[in-house]
Amino acid sequence: MEVVRKFKGIDLFAVTCCSTITLGVTFLPYVGGDEVRSAWLKVLVAVIPYFVLFYLLKKFSSKYESYDFFYEMKVSTWNWVFHLIVLYFIVSTLFAIVYGLEALTLITKVYLLPNTDQWIVLLLFLLVAAVGLGYGITAISRFVVSLILVEFILLFSIVGLGFTEYFRWMYIAPVWTTDVITFLKSSISDMARYTGVIALLGYLPFLKKDAAVFRPMSYGLLLVVSIYVGICLVVVGTFGFEQSLTLLSPFTALVQSLSTRTGVIERVDLFFLGVWLIAYYKIMLVQSWFMVFLMQRIFPIRRNYIYILLSLVLLFVITMFMPNFVEQIWIPIHFNNIIYSFCVPALLLGFLLMKRKEGAQQSETS
Repeated sequence: MEVVRKFKGIDLFAVTCCSTITLGVTFLPYVGGDEVRSAWLKVLVAVIPYFVLFYLLKKFSSKYESYDFFYEMKVSTWNWVFHLIVLYFIVSTLFAIVYGLEALTLITKVYLLPNTDQWIVLLLFLLVAAVGLGYGITAISRFVVSLILVEFILLFSIVGLGFTEYFRWMYIAPVWTTDVITFLKSSISDMARYTGVIALLGYLPFLKKDAAVFRPMSYGLLLVVSIYVGICLVVVGTFGFEQSLTLLSPFTALVQSLSTRTGVIERVDLFFLGVWLIAYYKIMLVQSWFMVFLMQRIFPIRRNYIYILLSLVLLFVITMFMPNFVEQIWIPIHFNNIIYSFCVPALLLGFLLMKRKEGAQQSETS
């Protein structure tokens, strides 16, 4: 895969936002075995590790002019170790996308197409995704940048409309019903909202050399966190904590309640779901492109469409045979998402930074 360095900070900002925003918007607040009555506070705590990861990426980009994490790993480790690392990233990305597709088909069947079979919804979505992947990362970046403003205006508008007479401030005050350890353990589950930022490892090599790295990524993630916190506050403040836990999609229920109250826009929830589908289409493009990018790093081929076709076929088959995304079988996959999106990259980045420093010291003493 040819790497042409032509993207700017605004592209990195948009890709950071769109790589991880979709599912977190729809399914807040998160429900877990150790849930506490401070969903919005958990969202703030859970994002901290990813700012640490962004800082490591900043140090990495200042040390290595290529900005290419996987290339530097290839030249710094044994060949078989590099292949194992990339293969692990491919499999983890594959199942992360499958989880999102399960949620996508569920929401579509419940709210939009209740009489349509799952495989039809899934096939149509993958066919449209194939078109975007065929145009490559340049077209994907332009598509992401062009629509990001519309989506966030809509989301912030809905959050703003939520602070009405139905909103009760007493619902959102943090309630410490457990100890700090249990709270932190519960917050770990919410780290899964931000795992999509792992695709930035494949996107950074396409940035211009003079483009900023840390600030666009941080601003993008801060915008995502702001939306998550706003949605948590509005949903819990409107429905109360206990009722919010019984809703399939609390934010969708909030939008439906807004249309019922105002009477100005009929079925505004369908409009929101349409925008949500576009947003998920973008996150699907970014993550699927990242998976194809990784495949090219293991076995480079000239015909990129072969990997695109292989990826979409795997996604279709696995999604059709995997259980519903609310089943317990997904719990290990959630924890693996945290490991592959933060723990493994952080360790490998630390290795590359230390290795580079040792090499510089040796050159000075020689």
